[in-house]
Amino acid sequence: MDNYSFIRQSELEIASKVNLLSKRIRSQEQEVAVDFSHMTLEDELSEEEDHKDSSREAFGSSLENHKLSRKQRTHIRAINVKRKRDFVCLEKVNGELVNILEGLELHTEVFNAAEQRRIVDKVCELQEKVQKGELKRAFTAQGKGRSTIQFGCCFNYRTSKTGNLAGILKHETVDPLPHLFKVIIRRLVKWHVLPPTCVPDCCVVNIYDEGDCIPPHIDHHDFLRPFCTVSFLSECNILFGSNLKVEETGEYSGGSYSLPLPVGSVLVLNGNGADVAKHCVPEVPTKRISITFRKMDESKWPVWYTPEPYLQGIQPLTYELKSCGSSDHVF
Repeated sequence: MDNYSFIRQSELEIASKVNLLSKRIRSQEQEVAVDFSHMTLEDELSEEEDHKDSSREAFGSSLENHKLSRKQRTHIRAINVKRKRDFVCLEKVNGELVNILEGLELHTEVFNAAEQRRIVDKVCELQEKVQKGELKRAFTAQGKGRSTIQFGCCFNYRTSKTGNLAGILKHETVDPLPHLFKVIIRRLVKWHVLPPTCVPDCCVVNIYDEGDCIPPHIDHHDFLRPFCTVSFLSECNILFGSNLKVEETGEYSGGSYSLPLPVGSVLVLNGNGADVAKHCVPEVPTKRISITFRKMDESKWPVWYTPEPYLQGIQPLTYELKSCGSSDHVF
């Protein structure tokens, strides 16, 4: 074999080995990516008891070379949450031009696909309990309304037929927050979605079928600001306007700003966005689930209420926040 042939054969052998090695690296990277997603679900969202199960050990071995601690993974995901706070929609309110969306925030990619599935599965489990009569405070949709399940406190959306006023019912009992929902609340505070001064202690689960909606309203002031709603299963629009109303046809009018709510996102309502602008959800095109988390005014606590130890003393992670998106101006 001459020198040229020998060199050429060596080059081909090296190229073959490099190609094989590249395939192995890509395969390992894909395996690690899947494991990382699953670890996020198990380590973070399911931090309920900080499980050390066998699956975690397997994932840990595949991630060994990445040297990413749980704290580092959490920080990376929290930093990459997209946050939009510059909503602008000007309307005349009491003769003055006002930004009715001041205080509104949209945080996207707070929950990944695996976490969303886990939460939706939990809601389905709760629905089954409702059907069996095992939960104390649940309402089935009537007309174009949606089904709801309340946790942490009982409240009326409006004055009831029995004369109970709208707001928190101090003398009626309700099921406590499911533990998974408390884990969600901890994430919202740790990831700078909600402030540590307003940690939710109650929630309502909203379950929409195709065509369901929520009429225009401002949330009751038995609940402090800010509060938030988390979206699952499908994207829908929420409509804002200081003059939102329901027409005789059942359609909504007076809406000035329509905001899409992506799945896995968290909408935070505060300031004018909570108290000047009414909001509503028009008929949804497909099944949707949302969970609205709120903190009760201490003076409105039910007589039986005791603060949840697991939700005390939560501190936000320390890192530089990133915002995205330019101002949306509507005149």
